[in-house]
Amino acid sequence: MRREAPDRDFYTAMRDLNLEFLRLLVRCRYHSCAMAFGLDAAVHERLVRLAAEQLEAIAATPCLLAGLPEATDRPAQAAAEPRPEAGSPCVADRGVFIAGLLTYASQMVRRDPLRAALCAGPGLERAIAGLRFREIHAYARHTRPRLEARFCRHPRFWPELVAAAREGAFRRLELVRLSAIQLAVEEMAPSCGTRRLPSREQLLFLR
Repeated sequence: MRREAPDRDFYTAMRDLNLEFLRLLVRCRYHSCAMAFGLDAAVHERLVRLAAEQLEAIAATPCLLAGLPEATDRPAQAAAEPRPEAGSPCVADRGVFIAGLLTYASQMVRRDPLRAALCAGPGLERAIAGLRFREIHAYARHTRPRLEARFCRHPRFWPELVAAAREGAFRRLELVRLSAIQLAVEEMAPSCGTRRLPSREQLLFLR
């Protein structure tokens, strides 16, 4: 049976989620929230200064830019995790965003598990594996401290992504966005060598 290509709504929803996550990063930085989403402070600060159209360009990355590392498929365990700072105005926003992220990922898994693993990442995929729909919002509230920028542990991905968007280097930005595909594949098979951004030739092949 031939696998169908992703429909336009699939990419539109993913781009919208990426853009909402970027806006959340900006809001939390403005409010001086303690949570840095795994990003280096200097990179986070440069991201905040980007214009709306530059954020939209980053949001077109062909993978989700938000992640839940070390997620558990047992919602009851989340209650023991540390709670985010109570006075932060971004706390509720993080919970709402995670609920939307989990809902989108659960729909992806039902439609195409392989694509879900690639676009959402193994951590998010594991998070929804044991969740029923009615549990999503409760789980989202408890996992707010774990929300982070996906690939934030890669030394070059976010710095280069933000720099290319800021400089208006569209070809460079396209290459960095495409590098997320290789990083996503390496997420699925972490034992396959050290992480590095792909060469220009490799990225052109992925187009």
